[in-house]
Amino acid sequence: MKLKGTKQPKQSKHLTQKTPTFLLELPLRVEVDQAKRLRAHLEAGRQFYNAVLSEGQRRLRQMRADPRWQAARAIPRSRKQERRVAFLRLREQYGFSEAALHAVAKRLRTTWIAEHIEAVLAQTLATRAYRALNRVCVGQATRVRFKSRERGLDGIENKRNDTGLRFVLQKPEEGHQGYLIWQEDTLPAFIAWNDPVVKHGLDHRIKYARLMRRPASSARAHGADCQGERYYVQLVLAGVPYHKPKHSVGTDTIGLDLGPSTIASVPREGEARLEQFCEELVPDEQAIRRLQRQMDRKLRAANPDNYDEKRRSKKGGKHKLVGKTRNSYQATRRRKA
Repeated sequence: MKLKGTKQPKQSKHLTQKTPTFLLELPLRVEVDQAKRLRAHLEAGRQFYNAVLSEGQRRLRQMRADPRWQAARAIPRSRKQERRVAFLRLREQYGFSEAALHAVAKRLRTTWIAEHIEAVLAQTLATRAYRALNRVCVGQATRVRFKSRERGLDGIENKRNDTGLRFVLQKPEEGHQGYLIWQEDTLPAFIAWNDPVVKHGLDHRIKYARLMRRPASSARAHGADCQGERYYVQLVLAGVPYHKPKHSVGTDTIGLDLGPSTIASVPREGEARLEQFCEELVPDEQAIRRLQRQMDRKLRAANPDNYDEKRRSKKGGKHKLVGKTRNSYQATRRRKA
């Protein structure tokens, strides 16, 4: 859908120079039918991501099972070029690269998946899967995590802003509104133009847009759909973020010593201080335990057959116990999260 009076920056095909990047997040106003289509799109993206991740994991396991993989690992790190060439040949042979997974994405994007996921979005999901697998390949992670239906896919992004999932901004004389466009849906964004952070961000070029989905406290929360979820658009902008005047930049030299739970600061002029590291982020253990007990009571009330007369959990044995959850349990679970 093309909006009249919208402003879309031109994308250069030969833009290779990296520029500074910052994010701006705006809430979206989503109607009931639009939320239903967005959930269908994200569910298709979840299944597509899992399919690409599964194929990439199969190739990674085959590559690491090859005896030449162990031979490449045995090459001393001082012989960087030889070691790099050995691993590169294995990657090329087994098709373990970002370009190879893009080809897999092109092959898997057929039938009903193509109705929900455009080609560019399929490439970004394939890149996401490759990065997760590559972390396992280079030893930065032990395994990859598939997206379950319960967890879902909470975000999807484009890599350009002139087609597919894109954000358009109207001119001031046309209303100065912003919209996230994806296929047949046009989702208006809440823009607070009196906020200098928002105005500063929208004055910069938009590289691409990212759709985000987050759980709300309940389905009756402001801006939430019938399943208790809110939708946002993250704009990836070219430039540097807004610097608030109240956050002044100092010029003194300070020495810092980071510990597991404390941080010591020693300024050149002034008193030394020892503080708890990230004190404002320390979790409230008492509140968490209170919510956990509340969740346990709700779970027991909804599944009385899963517990014996001493309120102990029964063993499933050959027949797996099935637990039911109520809406109040899910609301308490979201508060705990």
